Order: sequence, then C-alpha cells, then structure tokens
Amino acid sequence: MSFAHKSSLLDTPAGLTPIESLWFEDGNLILRAEDSLFRIYSGILSARSSVFKDMFAFPPPEEGNAKMDDCPIVEVYDSAEDMTYFLQAILDSSYFEPPPSATHLPVIAGILRLSTKYDVQYLRIRAMQHLLSTYPTTLADWKERDTKRTVPAIDNTPFAVLLLAREFDLPWLLPSVMYCICSHPIEKTLDGVSWHGSHLDLPWNDKRLCLIGRSNLLKQQNKDAVDMTKVPGDDVECQGLSCFATRLKCAEILCDWGVAGILDFAEDNVTLFNSGLCKPCQSTFTGQCALASENMWQAMPGMFELPDWDELERQRLLALE
Repeated sequence: MSFAHKSSLLDTPAGLTPIESLWFEDGNLILRAEDSLFRIYSGILSARSSVFKDMFAFPPPEEGNAKMDDCPIVEVYDSAEDMTYFLQAILDSSYFEPPPSATHLPVIAGILRLSTKYDVQYLRIRAMQHLLSTYPTTLADWKERDTKRTVPAIDNTPFAVLLLAREFDLPWLLPSVMYCICSHPIEKTLDGVSWHGSHLDLPWNDKRLCLIGRSNLLKQQNKDAVDMTKVPGDDVECQGLSCFATRLKCAEILCDWGVAGILDFAEDNVTLFNSGLCKPCQSTFTGQCALASENMWQAMPGMFELPDWDELERQRLLALE
C-alpha cells in the first residue's frame, strides 16, 4: 500500500524518486539514500536507533538545508536498496520476523549492514539468527538445515554469505559456509561467481582457506570411503549376500561426490542401506556413518584453519549480548 499523496509526489525534485511504500504524508523527515527519498517519522527512528536519536537531538539550522513540503531532507550515505529493507523492518513488524519466518539474503545483508551502522540491536540479532539457520554451528542443526533454513537454497549463496561474514566479523558461520563452498566446482572459488546481478570474487586469503579445506575434506572423505568397504568384525553376524557389494557402492558414491558428502551420507542413502544391507549390517553401517559424520564436523574448523567450535560458539554468544 502506498501512503504517498500525488500532490506531494508532484513536487519531487528532479532526479529523485520517492519510495511509495515508505512515503508517509504525515511524516516529519525525509531521508535521501542515493537518488531515493523516504518520508518517515523521526520519532520512530529515534526510538529504535541510538545513532538516529543522537543525530536528531541536534537538528541542522533552517537556512541552507534542503526541504520538500516544509519537511527537511537528510542525506544518508547508504545504498537505496539497503535503506529500503532497513526502513521496512523498522516500520513494519511483519516484514523481517525472526526464524522460522523465511526471508532472502539481500534483505538480511541490507538489514545487517544498517542495523549495525545505526545501532538497532534487535534487527542485527535477528539477521544473525537467519544466517545461523542456514549455516549452523552444530551437527544436529546441520542435519535439520533443509527444514529449518530461512534463506532459500539459491546457487552461489555461500559465496555471498562468506563475504558477509567477513564484513561483519561473524566467524562462527565460516566452517559450514566454507564446507558448502567446497561442494561447488573449484572454478567458482578461483574465478568468482554471479550473485544478485553482480560478480563476487573471494579475497585471496579466503580462496586459500577454501582450497586448503577442500584438500583436507577430500583426504578425510577418502579415508571414510575406504573404511566403508571393510567387512564388519566378528561381533556382527552378516546375513546378506549383497552386503559387501553395497558397501563398495556406498564408497563409490562418496568418492563420486568429491567433497561435502559425508555429513549427510546416511540420510541421503537410507534406501540403498535398507535394500542392500542385512539388518545387522544396517545397524553397524549406520553407526559407522554417524561416527564419520561427527568426526568430520568436529574437525571442520581446523580443516579451514579456524578456531574450534567451542571458541566459535563463545564468540557467537558474545555477539548476541
């Protein structure tokens, strides 16, 4: 719904565009971001943001400052896209709800960027919660990721999240983000990717970490594939004729995936387990995959030369204070 009156919009200075969904005729402040105008309420901004509160405590002098309909125009040096997302979240409580409500990464990025700049802590925390729903810090949450994630699985998303995590110092996201990057063709890490109408290129140090991590993941995963082919010990009474062939098939699948496979291997191949393994071997093999998954998860931060999960979780909790 637009709250703008045509008479007001007709008076817009040349080259500037009012954003109708954020143009309130009784608003007492106009923000200008790039070539976009937002007519809003200074009191609401002051109540949400300590930075705006301090800014409005000392209004500019009447003379020499741009106005429209006797409403002061305050220029801010943010992108119009980011400002649109940010003000929508400030003024509409249903626009950017916490998980499990779905959202999109550009919305998260814009709100995270401006809620940090203008000190709107509840929106910053909410943005971090959305990122965590998709790039978690525990294996249990990873295994529920497809049902709990609030960010759509759009191609190249982890590359954009990695840059976002670096921009705002969110290191606890990095292990699972880099693990996801390693599931993409290596050319994307080296050459960059397309995202949201632009080209993203990782800085050299992050390329280095992803390549080192990729090598470490492959080493561990190849070892896991070899372990899959081993016949169970004497304490397991194998009763199936196809069990060994199924184990070889599982090892082949894991190797064909290249990287980023063992964490979800058991869940993704339950049909193969059930049809190709006898009951005793099913139980043993499922436990073997669960142990391999847990070991991989615990080792992941170190594979990318990052602090361990306990330290990353400590840093995450500090950021929420």
